[in-house]
Amino acid sequence: MKIYNSLTRKKDDFLPLENGKIGMYVCGPTVYDEPHIGHARSAYIFDIIRRYFEYKNYEVKFVRNVTDVDDKIIDKAKKVLKSQAQGAGLVEATKEISKKYLDSYHHDMDLLGIRKPDAEPKATEYIQKMIKFIELLIERGAAYSSGGDVYFDIKKAKDYGKLSNQNLEKMEVGARIAPGEKKKDPLDFALWKTAKEGEPSWQSPWGLGRPGWHIECSVMSSDILGDQFDIHGGGIDLIFPHHENEIAQSEGAGKKFARYWIHNGLLTIDSEKMAKSLGNFISIKDFMATYKDPDYLKLLFLNTHYKHPVDYTKEKIEEMKSQKERFVILFKKMDEILIGHKCSSKLVTGAEKFEEAMDDDFNTPLALASLFDAVTFANKYIYSRNSFGQDEKNVICEMRNNISALGKVLGLELDKNMSGDVDNEHIKKLIKERNEARIARDFKKSDEIRKKLSDMDIILEDTKDGTTWRKKI
Repeated sequence: MKIYNSLTRKKDDFLPLENGKIGMYVCGPTVYDEPHIGHARSAYIFDIIRRYFEYKNYEVKFVRNVTDVDDKIIDKAKKVLKSQAQGAGLVEATKEISKKYLDSYHHDMDLLGIRKPDAEPKATEYIQKMIKFIELLIERGAAYSSGGDVYFDIKKAKDYGKLSNQNLEKMEVGARIAPGEKKKDPLDFALWKTAKEGEPSWQSPWGLGRPGWHIECSVMSSDILGDQFDIHGGGIDLIFPHHENEIAQSEGAGKKFARYWIHNGLLTIDSEKMAKSLGNFISIKDFMATYKDPDYLKLLFLNTHYKHPVDYTKEKIEEMKSQKERFVILFKKMDEILIGHKCSSKLVTGAEKFEEAMDDDFNTPLALASLFDAVTFANKYIYSRNSFGQDEKNVICEMRNNISALGKVLGLELDKNMSGDVDNEHIKKLIKERNEARIARDFKKSDEIRKKLSDMDIILEDTKDGTTWRKKI
């Protein structure tokens, strides 16, 4: 297996630290607003990577953190307090905001069928360990305190810029120290910030304050996965400064840190950056309220390699509905043939093309194409038969199982609730009446029944073996 490593800027052979086991850390949400479909892409990509490792029989420990104290959360809490005639203090309001939007994030991940992490550390649960980590950095000469703040000394970082491929000297050109900052160098970054009046704060050797953003991931990852672990992931927008600073901190504390860095491309809406000010903000809840099925969004993401940007449009989602429909139609045919037949084996076979694609830096467009090839092959097999004995049904069972199982590796529920909430017996009765009307050459009645079924979102298909139906998706 090869993985594109952002640190080496090439595809590297993947060799875990411990045979058969993988430690994986992914930057999670800052909980100050509703999760949107851009968050969905990042969460989904790393869910697929985790699922594929498990498919390959690795034992994966998957960690995704939560930033539950941050300037954005505090600013949101201040706005909420201003809009209330009476309200709790800022500290309590900040807790309420972070809890509200973390609950929302969890709910939306469940809506999308994205699995929970094995560990989900929160920044506020790690304050004391962050303080100890900062003390270690000061002791090693990699950080310094200044007027209640603590900064990382960028000059003490070995190879700073190696992840983002930036030159430190060029970065310093034009860099300025902002008013109120007490750092020596414009590029030094905060590990600990002095408390502002009323804001959430914790006692530390440098006075009341709270941690900077970058320090939490260095502390959480090393605490849960060890000083060196296999994979660190996140959006491409986190490479600099967040992930660059994580490396500087961890190496400054004498830790080896992550070996493979995986970054996903970002999402645009109709070729524009998503923003509430542009009116193109699509929350996960909004998407699910409109389309119901998370597979449409997942298929959109699967059709583009995870490293590349993806553009969301309504037209593309309609195309994805058609792609999903190919699976729906096939499974309906298979299930009708297999009525009363017990499928014995659940072993996945014939997955060579799928695995070849996924082993090449998780190439989901090619992996998805292999599933569509399997759909085409299955359809040809079914249409080439005049009857279906036990042997034929066993072959169809195997094909169905393979497509469904590999779909699940990609987080797709291709055979879930195929018919929706419909009265199957009522549908069959109407089809029987229509067929009788056709035999009697009562085409007016036949057309009326077809129209009635169409209004119920039922699509009919007349074949040599009779009339089949499916629910429109």
